[in-house]
Amino acid sequence: MVDIAIIRSNSIIYDTPIVKILRSFNKRYSVLALGWDRTGIYNLDKFQKELKWKPGYVSRTEVRMLRVRAPFNQNSLISYLPMVIYFPLFWIWVFIHLCKFKPKIVHAFDLDTILPCYLYKILFRKKLIFDVRDRYAMSLIPTKFKTLYSVVNGFEEFFSSRADVLINVSKEVLYTFRKRPNQCLIIMNCPEDYYIDKQKSKDDNVLTIVYTGAIWEKVRGLENIVAAIKDLTNVELVLAGWYRDKDKPLLDQILRIHNVKFEGLLQPKDALVLEASADVMIALYEPELLWNNITLPNKLFEAMMCGIPLITNVASKVVNEVGFGIVVNFDDVQEIRRAILTLRDHVGLRQKLGSNGRKAYLEKYSWAKMEEELLRVYDSLQQ
Repeated sequence: MVDIAIIRSNSIIYDTPIVKILRSFNKRYSVLALGWDRTGIYNLDKFQKELKWKPGYVSRTEVRMLRVRAPFNQNSLISYLPMVIYFPLFWIWVFIHLCKFKPKIVHAFDLDTILPCYLYKILFRKKLIFDVRDRYAMSLIPTKFKTLYSVVNGFEEFFSSRADVLINVSKEVLYTFRKRPNQCLIIMNCPEDYYIDKQKSKDDNVLTIVYTGAIWEKVRGLENIVAAIKDLTNVELVLAGWYRDKDKPLLDQILRIHNVKFEGLLQPKDALVLEASADVMIALYEPELLWNNITLPNKLFEAMMCGIPLITNVASKVVNEVGFGIVVNFDDVQEIRRAILTLRDHVGLRQKLGSNGRKAYLEKYSWAKMEEELLRVYDSLQQ
């Protein structure tokens, strides 16, 4: 028997929210983490070492992954549909493990993990946390498909109302649920503190911009970012992230640009260290997806933690309130270019924006503050 089971339908190894939540829970509870290695390439032993990030760390976390190859990182409904034939296998595997380990609390991430967790809750009268990082109706289904949108949204509403606790990343996301349990919690995607005092070993006149995330066509604006920097002097763009086979031509094309580098797929901690070593972060999100207009992406808080400015087209309210970045239009290459030139040519402005972000992180947006709230709720459920 374990205290908590965490369920995620990906490999969890490169999943930043999972890694930090596991480390937080490990401080007080025994934890079972169940994930799905759809690519068959991930090293579980390496991930166990990643969890032990501090000297003296004693792990009470057991990680298990279903190793069945299946489509991964789909960003549209059509590309996600083939998963229908795989999910029953994943759900059965999850349910068997829940019955075997008998966790007191099950923490299910998103709609595609909730079914076996809800069944376990009903049959064994255990507690269920429904953690919605992505509302699939809003992030996968265009609103023009009204019937399908309504069906998927209805499932999300049904399970959220029957969970013991509903977790969301922002108030805006929480308010999209018409049916909610009595206990709801906002846990933003704030990173653990990997802040480092940067002392650049290379030419300080070169502005280093870091992009970490999916190397995907169109949805993350990489084409516009590259178009904005390709002929700029003293500007370097460093990419790190995962890409699908169909996006390899895009990456190859991008890497022909002389001032672009690619660091590959990094562990969460290594990605944060890369970000912290940069001068600027950039994160663009397709505005036509409703989800991108209401959620607060983790890159927002990572830039704050690193104490560097962020160029983005989302979360303008937070960016402007904190005063740590520049908001641009997703499709306006010239506007993106002007923002980059402004930060390249005004070191004092970069320092001011970065300092504002770091201060806000320490006062309001640190993972330590999110962890405190999360553990408080879990302590109450254990009683």
